[in-house]
Amino acid sequence: LVDDHDGEDFEIVLVSSDRDQTSFDSYFNTMPWLALPFGDPNIKELVKHFDVKGIPCLVILGPDGKTVTQQGRNLINLYKENAYPFTDAKLELLEKKMDEEAKNLPRSVYHGGHRHELNLVSEGNGGGPFICCDCEEQGCGWAYQCLECGYEVHPKCVTATS
Repeated sequence: LVDDHDGEDFEIVLVSSDRDQTSFDSYFNTMPWLALPFGDPNIKELVKHFDVKGIPCLVILGPDGKTVTQQGRNLINLYKENAYPFTDAKLELLEKKMDEEAKNLPRSVYHGGHRHELNLVSEGNGGGPFICCDCEEQGCGWAYQCLECGYEVHPKCVTATS
């Protein structure tokens, strides 16, 4: 990521809300970045300061220490590293690109993993954040959704059937 963005530095710090040391350790041991120690008294102040409503949450701060977005997790799930540097202009560009790509998708499909017809939806026309019923990853933006039962998949996860 740093190589692709003119050598700009960034830092990730885990601020955990785990209820016990064992949970914290098992989660933190899988991560290559820094963390506040389990039970650090500053955690409550940070949660309040950044108005964290739920977990997991990824707050992106700019070089000036001001909040760029509280939607970091959703943006990374949706756009991967392309979301960087998380500016409104960058996100608008990515949304337009996604909308352009969606123009080439069929409006409805039959998916091998589901018995009903799936319709192409976006946040503006009946869709919204979802968990893909195929890959079980979070999704946002364009999706194929069953209007009968709510089944939803990423366009990339569709295996078309006749």
